[in-house]
Amino acid sequence: MQREDYLLRMIAQMALVLARIRRMLLEGKNAEAGGELEHAAQKGGIDLRLVSALDETSLRPLLLTGGEIDRPKCAFFAELMYLEWRRQLAMGRTHHAERCGQRGLLLYALAYEGIVMEDEARQHVAELEEHFDAGKPHQAPPAN
Repeated sequence: MQREDYLLRMIAQMALVLARIRRMLLEGKNAEAGGELEHAAQKGGIDLRLVSALDETSLRPLLLTGGEIDRPKCAFFAELMYLEWRRQLAMGRTHHAERCGQRGLLLYALAYEGIVMEDEARQHVAELEEHFDAGKPHQAPPAN
């Protein structure tokens, strides 16, 4: 029972962190949001720059727990990469934004492979796919 309480508190805290980062992005506080994104990633166990820099083969071992893909970890990092993608686009850093967006798509795929995807995640995946399919819209759309 204690473990469940701990996990629920941890999930609630991360949800608050993600909501705070979204609010910062809406307010145009991109530098401040970057620090929060980095801090959240470190709490999740992987440096955010490392996630965007590594190729899929090198990244996969960091996403394993007990030899299996850790879906919650992938979902959390997918959301962080999505927010970092939006932040980079808002700052006009399209090259880095592209890497973050691609990594976000990979992480969403790993997190939700073979299971039902929640609506917000589905919306973020569609936004990323639309961006890459269009090949040119480099403005960040309004944050959700």
